[in-house]
Amino acid sequence: MSPKSLPGQRAGMTRRSFLRGAGAVAIGLPFLEGLPSRSAWAAADEPIFTFFVVAQNGVVNRNFFPAATGALTTQSLAADPDIATSVLSPHAANLLFIKGIDYPNPGPQSCGHAEGNVQTLTGLAPGSTGNTAFSAGPSADTLIAQALGAPDPIALYSGAKGYIAERISFKGAGPGQVRAADVNPYLLYSRLVGLVGEDTNVAAPQADAVAQEIANKRRSVNDFVRGELNDLRNRPALSMADRLRLDQHFQAIRDIEVGMDNLAPDAVAATACSMDGIPVDRYEAFRSGFAFSGDQLEEYVRLHIQIMAVAFGCNYSRVGTLQWGDGTDGTKYDVPSNSGLGWTFHQLSHRIQSDSASGNNPTAEAAHHEIDALRMETLLAGLDTFKAHGLENNTQLVWTNTIADGPSHSTRGVSMIVWGSGGGNLQQGTYLDAGGTQNARVLNTLMTTATCDVTATPPQIGSGTYDAMRA
Repeated sequence: MSPKSLPGQRAGMTRRSFLRGAGAVAIGLPFLEGLPSRSAWAAADEPIFTFFVVAQNGVVNRNFFPAATGALTTQSLAADPDIATSVLSPHAANLLFIKGIDYPNPGPQSCGHAEGNVQTLTGLAPGSTGNTAFSAGPSADTLIAQALGAPDPIALYSGAKGYIAERISFKGAGPGQVRAADVNPYLLYSRLVGLVGEDTNVAAPQADAVAQEIANKRRSVNDFVRGELNDLRNRPALSMADRLRLDQHFQAIRDIEVGMDNLAPDAVAATACSMDGIPVDRYEAFRSGFAFSGDQLEEYVRLHIQIMAVAFGCNYSRVGTLQWGDGTDGTKYDVPSNSGLGWTFHQLSHRIQSDSASGNNPTAEAAHHEIDALRMETLLAGLDTFKAHGLENNTQLVWTNTIADGPSHSTRGVSMIVWGSGGGNLQQGTYLDAGGTQNARVLNTLMTTATCDVTATPPQIGSGTYDAMRA
């Protein structure tokens, strides 16, 4: 649902621009009998945010999830440090692990990486095979945005634009329907802080007037919108009871503002629409230009995930995707077991120094496992930021992979991690075995959660849901 101007607002003062400028303070109007149409934040149910993070090259399955399914606790997840996901133990209460998800195609027809990418969020067999594989339909993020009546989803990409680049978010079926994704983390950051408008190609970005005024004058939010408030109070449609509700509501906000001045820094940092705790200097470092460097891949991913927490906290968007790595990821990871090999991640996943053949080099498998653990540390940093922005109860951050494991390129038994309860709709602190459940059913469940506040008929890919993941 795209944020709209509040009733009575003057032209040029949209809710989105106000939230960008207001930073940590968001105004949700009380219910007014004379103004039944309200924005998403003012609705009785908070919006549900969905972020799909899609990794490449599979995982070392026997060392990725815990040995036994069932309840997840901080203690149980941390008990075996050799398991890659053990580093996520601080978030155990908000995690849902799922193994055994199957994609439509049982395995590669020609190029497993491109074909796996195409199936991950569409739940459909590819419209073609090989490295030019395209989708047979729109991806889940597109369907969610359409159901919400929202603009296109945010599309992010961390990796080299090489052999298999963007292949996750699709507008529809057929070639040419893939959604171009932002590689530079600065682009989304700049839109959120008001440095540029929707056109990210502006050569010399100017400071957003709303953000600048609040930053410079540190006005009370009530003072800043007093003109809009007065316009709203004077509308003939409002009853005396409505006007009283407005007065009480804005007095309550004034009281909160006064109280916030005395809050500890850690408490202030936990507010949803805030840049507190975000490494602003790292985003600003990419302001004048961006050139991809493989040895910084994990930092790019971390920056993308962290800025998405702000985007959701500010209700800038409700859905987005991040492709984590090129389909044949050429990153050379500096992990202990790769020190003597010096292979790319793609080659390690094949267990042989080749981009086509498959082998069984045990050192390469050990290096792949170490990369899995390193990537979970990157995900952990992102989850920490989502948690700090108070998003655990109305978000579903979905991590998954385009294939199950590297050597076979199989799309049988793919792993998934979901963080957040999606408005209380999803299991938490649980590890499930999907037992070959088709990913379309999993995606249908996630799409139902993502749109439950706006429609009783959510988008579907085929039919059926995976009810075991529901709360």
